[in-house]
Amino acid sequence: MTLVRIAWRNLWRNPRRTFITMFSMSFGLTMMIVFYALMNGMVDQMVRFATILGAGHIQVHQVDYLEERSLYDTMSEPVKMLETIAETGVGHAAPRSFATALISSGPQSTGSMLWGIDPELESEVTELHLHLEKGDFLDPDPSGGVVLGLNLARKLAVEPGDEVIILTQAADGSMGNALYTVSGILKSVGEALDRGGVLMHRKDLDDLVYLQGRVHEIAIRLDDPNRLEESTAIIRRSLDPMGVDVKNWKELFPELNEYLRLSDTSTLIVLTIIFAVASLGIMNTQLMSLFERTREIGVMRALGLGPGPVAMLVLLETLFLTLLSAVAGGTAGSLWSTYLEKYGWDLTNTGGSFAFAGVAFETHFRATLTTSTVVDSVIVMIIISFAATLYPLFRAMRITPADAIGRGR
Repeated sequence: MTLVRIAWRNLWRNPRRTFITMFSMSFGLTMMIVFYALMNGMVDQMVRFATILGAGHIQVHQVDYLEERSLYDTMSEPVKMLETIAETGVGHAAPRSFATALISSGPQSTGSMLWGIDPELESEVTELHLHLEKGDFLDPDPSGGVVLGLNLARKLAVEPGDEVIILTQAADGSMGNALYTVSGILKSVGEALDRGGVLMHRKDLDDLVYLQGRVHEIAIRLDDPNRLEESTAIIRRSLDPMGVDVKNWKELFPELNEYLRLSDTSTLIVLTIIFAVASLGIMNTQLMSLFERTREIGVMRALGLGPGPVAMLVLLETLFLTLLSAVAGGTAGSLWSTYLEKYGWDLTNTGGSFAFAGVAFETHFRATLTTSTVVDSVIVMIIISFAATLYPLFRAMRITPADAIGRGR
């Protein structure tokens, strides 16, 4: 207990220096927590845009479809597949059909990808119906309406209520063409949908390209996304007799999956670098304190205090300094991250949305604060703080009564 009291007293011999050091450590910890929380939020946004705003957690295709995405690589028993997936109890499923087409409005025309969806079932798998920039989503019944990707709508210079002409090749070899009304425009979702996505009712697409009820894809949204691998295996076993290909979003987006796999490690490295710079203040504080107390430590050594207790004294001072900084920085970082989690960080003025690995990002970032975010940041701070104390500690252990004569106070 004597060493504890001495260490606490030594910490406040120079309050200004102690507060400055605490501020630098607390500020470093605050920035670590906020940065970590923003990175977690960005990862969550990436997964959200890749899954519930597009692909779903799991997709089912005809075996050769993903290689060429041919109009003819269809699955002929979608109703039976949907029933089989429902029996597994892992989540909700929705059928989709696709076709490439030329879409025109006035003098403007461009290539596009037609998405034939069932609006009611799709709303249970994705949140596209909630992700609208303008207008309304598709009606539950076929109505000749389409929802366009953001960049596609801008290129065609159309607004909700305008009409577009779609020209495509049908599955029977004929040319399909029809006039459709733009019912809504999506917000930025992903490069493919933004640039050329056209959502329409699946029956409208059937009439246009003559698919006769066949589909190219079944998208599945899991009730428990944390059981992705287990759920994928269950669906594969259930659909195995039908000879289809089942892939989860990690297999569909390998670049994104690799980035997410490495994101925790890279974030930890960045956090370590951030606090390593801030920890230089700890070393400076301990060295200055050691210089001022050289004679005092020499007297203590002359009275029989060994190198071990001297080292313990330095460690206790660092411990108190680190704990105080952890409380202050952890509180400030958590409060700031909570604010960013609720209100986000709007970077709209810096430009529009951007994409990585085919997945779009909004310029309004939201943090995701977890217990591990705070705990990991505090642990990194403690480790680096004590690492920064090693040099002052060895200097203190080597002080002898003879060295202290005529030095210090």
